[in-house]
Amino acid sequence: MSVIHRVRLPVGASTLVENGHRVEPAEVLATRRAVEGGVTVQVAARLRRGPAEAAGLLEARPGAFLAAGDRLAADGRGREVLAPMACVFLGYDADDGTALVAPLGGEQPILGHVRGEIESVTRDAIEIRVAGALVAGVGGSGNAVHGGLLMGVRDPAEELRAGAIDVGATGRIVVGGSRASAETLTRARAMGVAGIVLGGALEKELSDFQATQARRREMGGVAGDFAVVVVEGYGKVGMDAQLFEWFRAHAGHMASLFGDAARLYVYDADPPPARRVLPRPGNRVVAYRRPYAGVAGELQRVLDGPYATPGGVAARSGIVRFDDGRTAVVPLANLSALERRDA
Repeated sequence: MSVIHRVRLPVGASTLVENGHRVEPAEVLATRRAVEGGVTVQVAARLRRGPAEAAGLLEARPGAFLAAGDRLAADGRGREVLAPMACVFLGYDADDGTALVAPLGGEQPILGHVRGEIESVTRDAIEIRVAGALVAGVGGSGNAVHGGLLMGVRDPAEELRAGAIDVGATGRIVVGGSRASAETLTRARAMGVAGIVLGGALEKELSDFQATQARRREMGGVAGDFAVVVVEGYGKVGMDAQLFEWFRAHAGHMASLFGDAARLYVYDADPPPARRVLPRPGNRVVAYRRPYAGVAGELQRVLDGPYATPGGVAARSGIVRFDDGRTAVVPLANLSALERRDA
């Protein structure tokens, strides 16, 4: 089987690949130049025109990317205003006759972080066809990492413990069961583990680990990438038994794990078992974690972007009006749909 991985491109990115090109995870697909602050450029004064009149002499549109020396405005009589550096033209102030431009920094690479074949290249995105399977999680942390799959537990309900992390796990993506403590995550990071896949995770332990890593980065003490993906829910939630067996059957396969996006690509793999569908607005739902465990209600709406849980972990969440009168924001991963309304 194959799946499509989409790499979004920022405005102004320059692509380096074409359709049909085979790519590796570390290959640069495009480059971008980030904006750095803002600079005011005199326009009306240099053209010797009033601010309002000079506005009609602009040749660049807001949002345009300009190279150093490109013409920003001209009066047709030899007077012109040139971009002082590579920049983005942000806009013109008709009151004082100045233009605001944002200088562009050095080129930054854009990687796809997967192995596959370029399916399409557009101004907005590059799509890569990956020969393998995709497992979508409910949350996670960290950047893109790569490594072979390694089973860290024998049972889908078993906790991944620090003692299971040894030198054999270095550079691998370790599959755990119901949870992993902050101690286990810290040891895995220290041992050079690329990433961890879990059924569940306690919000406090995951947020404590993230806070520890942030402090170490500030002190310059963290090297390399490390990512965690949660596939079932927040709390001590065991991995689905069928999915666990699927991982066991594909142990040793190379994989690319995207922590923040909660996605895992497993190369040369069969389709994974069907996953539980997250509830949608209008569904009758039941929560299965305290303080609302077992209480039913209706999912009113899904919030835009991740929402911080009480434990400090950002998760896709929704507003639920429970039958007992309470209204709360609950991670979608901790809700099960009881029925689905017709669209």
